[in-house]
Amino acid sequence: MRRLTLLDHFFPMRMHACAWALAPLLTVLSLTLAGAGQAWANDFEYRVAAQDRLKIKVSEWRPNSRELFEWSALSGEFAVSSTGMLSLPVVGTFSVDGKAPAEIAALISERLKGTAGLVNAPAAAVEIAQYRPIYVVGTVEKPGEYAFRPTMTALQAVAIAGGFQRMELALGRFERETIVAEGEIRVQQTQLLALQVRRDRLLAETRQAEAITFSEDIRRSLDDSAAQAMREENALFGSRRKAVRSQLDLLQQSRGLLEEELRTLGAKAVTQQRQQDLIRRELNNINSLISKGLAVSPRQLAVEQNLAQSESQALDLMLATARAKQEISRIDRTLADLENQREIDTRRELRETQLSLKQSEDRIAALRALIHESTALAPRLQSQQEKQLARMRLSVQRRQGDAVNEIAIEESSPILPGDIVRVERASLQSIISSLPSTSTAGAQN
Repeated sequence: MRRLTLLDHFFPMRMHACAWALAPLLTVLSLTLAGAGQAWANDFEYRVAAQDRLKIKVSEWRPNSRELFEWSALSGEFAVSSTGMLSLPVVGTFSVDGKAPAEIAALISERLKGTAGLVNAPAAAVEIAQYRPIYVVGTVEKPGEYAFRPTMTALQAVAIAGGFQRMELALGRFERETIVAEGEIRVQQTQLLALQVRRDRLLAETRQAEAITFSEDIRRSLDDSAAQAMREENALFGSRRKAVRSQLDLLQQSRGLLEEELRTLGAKAVTQQRQQDLIRRELNNINSLISKGLAVSPRQLAVEQNLAQSESQALDLMLATARAKQEISRIDRTLADLENQREIDTRRELRETQLSLKQSEDRIAALRALIHESTALAPRLQSQQEKQLARMRLSVQRRQGDAVNEIAIEESSPILPGDIVRVERASLQSIISSLPSTSTAGAQN
């Protein structure tokens, strides 16, 4: 603790009698200094809360030594805890939440008097060293937490947060939307042309036509891109047609070879049957001669072996014939499946192309409607928006006792520490909704 001689500051001649007379005045001066720093806060009934920092100075006039004694341990800056408590040496911890600085000063004096066993309460001065922050939210450029300054107004708080958020001008927005929509229409028209040419090619394939008959729309809008698309689809049509014909021709050739093989096998079967008839006739003659004793058994055995061999060869011919017929049936099924699959694939691709074509047409119609709406709506919206751009709604969420209330304020309204300043304005959608309809506007015009 340091000792200061008040007479050294105010009375160079150290007149002791005057010092005794000034003792009451010093107490009043200390309290006046404490209240002066809180003049603005008292105007708004400022109350201390969490996140505040307090500047405290405690001093005591001691008549015996004619000195002003300063309690240095209690002098300095102290933070209010999140629970609204203040902790000081000697004095201890006590609640300051919701109390005015003057009330806190009086409380410190009384607690110090009782704790230290003093006859007279020392003089305490309390002022705000740092206010708790404010928060600015809503349609500002930089919403967030900001330091509070005394005499701050709502408009100053908005300025600290970067000012009101710049609202995109509707006219510029619609101009950009129109440019984008026109570019998208060009893309969709290119895709539409490609889909139309593909549709005509698939229709030709479905009808198994010799050439593609392009629609009147394509021939009417014949430009370089359309001519290129037609050449590509013609080339694709020829390639696919050639590939299918190659497959069909190959299968037909295989079938022809098998039919030729069947004819050969049939001729062999006839010859084989004739040979068997001759062998059987010879065997009958030998059997007749043996029964008369005119021939021997070895001759009979040789003829029977020839007959068995001929019958085996006939069975081989029957088996080969059956296999050839089976292969012909398989080729016929393959030909039918190829034709059916080609038709199924072509019709499915045609259906998908027609669906994509419908979607492109709908997309182009929607984009053209958007361009028309933008062209008709933008001027009216621009005029209406200019009227409503300045219409801002300011409010604060402020703690009042144990409750937090939202209060509507003006730009010049004072802001208190801890306030949450909310900035709102009419949205672009609400501005559009407030516009008269096109038919009504036309009738007014």
